[in-house]
Amino acid sequence: MEFIACPWCTQRNPADALECRKCGGPLPVPGIDPGPEPPPPPRTLPKGYKSRMYWKNSPMTTIGIVFAIVGLSIACVFPAIGIAVGLVPFACAGGFFGMAFGIIGAAMLYSGIKTARGKLRPYEFGIATPGEIIDIYRDTTVEVNGRNPWAVQYLFEVGSESIEGKSITWKHAPKLQKAGNHVWVLYMPDDPEQNALYPPLG
Repeated sequence: MEFIACPWCTQRNPADALECRKCGGPLPVPGIDPGPEPPPPPRTLPKGYKSRMYWKNSPMTTIGIVFAIVGLSIACVFPAIGIAVGLVPFACAGGFFGMAFGIIGAAMLYSGIKTARGKLRPYEFGIATPGEIIDIYRDTTVEVNGRNPWAVQYLFEVGSESIEGKSITWKHAPKLQKAGNHVWVLYMPDDPEQNALYPPLG
């Protein structure tokens, strides 16, 4: 039996399943039929997806927290040691570097949270419209540990305007979709450039 990983929670499900047996989220339906239409906004997302987007799928958030913790540790420990042994320059340097790490960490954390919120917005509040996959390719502009993710390009219409969207996934996209397949797209009415495939590809 073939299996598919749920894009909402990563649970393995039979390839012909329509909903995840763990979180209940809708699964991708490759082919001409895009599957059931998404529910109207505001949507309740499958359990755990929000936290996954904020933490696991947002490296900047994790790195920001690490930097903030390191900065706080340096800012507390080094000045205390410096004052205890009478080395004022050591204490000042520790406080300075600790503050610098903390500021960098806070900036990264803010950036990660902002990015995650931007990605979640169409899923929660976007308008649903039919779309079509137009291309799938390796995105060589992104590389992690020598690997490139897949880029899935799709086209949808808002009024008389055709808009192109792109979804990035580390999963084997050609197994999930192919050019010509029909899909559901969620877009923000105030900014259609904010859009996403529904269900996501993971």
